[in-house]
Amino acid sequence: MGAVTQSIPYDEIKSRLKKTDRIGIISCNTCVRFCGTGGLEKIEALASQLRKDGFIVEEELLVTAACIRDYIERANLSKGLTKIIALTCEAGWTSIKQALPDLEVIRANETLGIMVVSPGNGVLKLMKTYKKYKNRAGEEFGLLTGEPKKEKVLKMEVPE
Repeated sequence: MGAVTQSIPYDEIKSRLKKTDRIGIISCNTCVRFCGTGGLEKIEALASQLRKDGFIVEEELLVTAACIRDYIERANLSKGLTKIIALTCEAGWTSIKQALPDLEVIRANETLGIMVVSPGNGVLKLMKTYKKYKNRAGEEFGLLTGEPKKEKVLKMEVPE
């Protein structure tokens, strides 16, 4: 079980930044990577795009799970960072905010709910949602891409 996330549009993230900000990007290597909204490739892509757009990205950090606060507290981040972009679920975002209270932490993902992952089928299934995504329970997404599946692969009951 893990969190299902979708990316917040780049322009929305960019609108929360100033060219003088010293930016760090933190991502998990579990749930968000499975959803295609985090992991090393997404960190590198976001950092590259921000640099291309004239922003100062000083730190790129991949942790196993940002929702485990100890991983964030033990990170040896650059001094002088002013903002962190969290390529995480909302639990990871909250953990980062608590561990780094002097920094503004910007969410780069929206959390839809919790999932079941089936690596053998290359799919993840949204099982239990936050209220605003209730109508999306049971949707399936490609593993590591987050692309919506047109046909259901996992035949399982979705709890109410």
